[in-house]
Amino acid sequence: MYSDILTICWSIKEVNRNLSDRQATSDYSIKYLKKGCSDLALMMRELGRALPDEKIEVIDRNGQKKSFSINEVSDMLYDTKKILELNLIDNISRWAEARKLA
Repeated sequence: MYSDILTICWSIKEVNRNLSDRQATSDYSIKYLKKGCSDLALMMRELGRALPDEKIEVIDRNGQKKSFSINEVSDMLYDTKKILELNLIDNISRWAEARKLA
């Protein structure tokens, strides 16, 4: 499951990075980003049921650390403002990489 989460995070980051280069396909890219975040949210929700006490430490753009349950993070993945404000994709990716190695 952690490998799948890492793959989706990588894909979201790549599409987001290249979004400005692809004006002709930007509508498709935005739909892809929304679907990717939705798919990631579903995976996180499933993982949250298996690990109800698990917390993800999030470092926001201001460098402040906050901890959220996996279910809280999965809910935030539907809110573009929260994704950007809390740098969620990078934080989820970092968390999944650490869990995968554990």
